[in-house]
Amino acid sequence: MDTEIKNTFLERLQVIARDRGNRAALRCYWSPATRYKAYPVLGRLYALEDNRKEILAALYAEHAKPETANVHVPGQSVGKAALRLGDRENDRHPYDLHFRRLLASDSFRDLSQQLHRLVKRLERESIGLDYERLWKDLNFWTNYSENVKHQWAADFWQSPIPPKNQEGPET
Repeated sequence: MDTEIKNTFLERLQVIARDRGNRAALRCYWSPATRYKAYPVLGRLYALEDNRKEILAALYAEHAKPETANVHVPGQSVGKAALRLGDRENDRHPYDLHFRRLLASDSFRDLSQQLHRLVKRLERESIGLDYERLWKDLNFWTNYSENVKHQWAADFWQSPIPPKNQEGPET
């Protein structure tokens, strides 16, 4: 049953996010002063009163621009997407400190702000993200945040860096 809800929500989100006005309204979610502008769109998504859906919708809207062809890339977790933001040199990655800050998130609100920061950077670099996987991770966060963090960390520090011209994760 959760799979049906998840797929229906993501499908509705992808359809709604095709509209430039809807994306703009959802991006207003990130500021408490303008968050009310996102409520009608979140309502059409049946996302109000569900922080996970609100955050996922706002992240997707931040990421989904007409010039960004592949926003949703299956298999590209948060860790793998962050890894694509640069090349390791001397065992250091340019996004290392920011990624550590993401992993240090101890509340859902802090996590959402750090994910927002990451997604803005992914959008600038035209790097996709697996939104179905992110949806699962957000669902597990409340009770299993350490497991989610460990998976993201493994994907960031233990995965080989894929070539820049490769769209998806290494298989």
